[in-house]
Amino acid sequence: MAGSEYDLRTLLDVARWESVQDQLASLTRTAIITIDYKGIPISKHSGRTAFCTIIRENPVTCKRCYRCDALAGLEAVRRNEPFIYLCHCGIVDVAVPVVVGDQYLGAVMFGQVRLPDGDRDGQVSRLVNEISSFRAEEEDARAELLEKYRQLPEMEYSRIVEIASLIHSVTRYIVGRAVQSRSDRMAYEWVLRSGLPPSLDLRRESERAPESAEWAIPVPEDSPIYPALTYMEGHRGEMLRMGQMAELCHLSGSYFSKLFLRELGENYTVYMKRRKVAWAKELLRKTDKSISEISSELGFMDSSYFIKVFRAFEGITPLAYRQEKYYT
Repeated sequence: MAGSEYDLRTLLDVARWESVQDQLASLTRTAIITIDYKGIPISKHSGRTAFCTIIRENPVTCKRCYRCDALAGLEAVRRNEPFIYLCHCGIVDVAVPVVVGDQYLGAVMFGQVRLPDGDRDGQVSRLVNEISSFRAEEEDARAELLEKYRQLPEMEYSRIVEIASLIHSVTRYIVGRAVQSRSDRMAYEWVLRSGLPPSLDLRRESERAPESAEWAIPVPEDSPIYPALTYMEGHRGEMLRMGQMAELCHLSGSYFSKLFLRELGENYTVYMKRRKVAWAKELLRKTDKSISEISSELGFMDSSYFIKVFRAFEGITPLAYRQEKYYT
């Protein structure tokens, strides 16, 4: 996941998300926590039960909780839907995946409930085979833990499914808005770098201007990196390595990278991908070429990687973009 386009910690306003979490926990009467793709919490635990507080504060069983969270998140991504399961303590939890494009960012975990007797019907499977190895030293402590287990709320399976659908919808909406906000900010930064009037419709200009045949190289002609940008514009079908471009400009790789970031506000790889996506959007709007043909024309080795790059910047697939432009 290193070098990923998105990171859940920076994409979300965690403090505000925790407020939403608190409200959802209160409304659904479940415990909720948000984790990253490794299973590490990025938010506080809203509505955590007394039983799970004891389990998560034990250094041994806490690691098992993290492991369960991580495995459940991955299983939810594999299924492409919320995953309902029994954790290592035998209680019901649910992993709601958070995905942007095809990038798995983490999951919203909720649950800490028990199913009523007779309501299992084989619908919930155990995620891991072992039951928690937590062992209280004193008899009183064991009795207290057992009592807290009995106090866990019971919830019918059908209700759990309803809550999973609700949280999934809320999460997709909030993350989708965060991605759009990020895109708008990047568009604004592009406008500032391009010298366009700030009063323009930024989203429209960010889509139109870079794809125009009139689009100007965003650095002055005396810039040391100007030759690289000019070459890139004339060789859209090539995947140009940064080392090649640095050599073209008679610069070391490290100095070229530093200059590029300073003058354009983003690194070379991100800029090159952004330009290819801009060219792809133009081809999608103005030609009837297939996705595979466009992918090949822009130098991508396979169309699946092209689709992945396109979705990372636009939030939709190339086909969805073409349909949106033609039919809306």
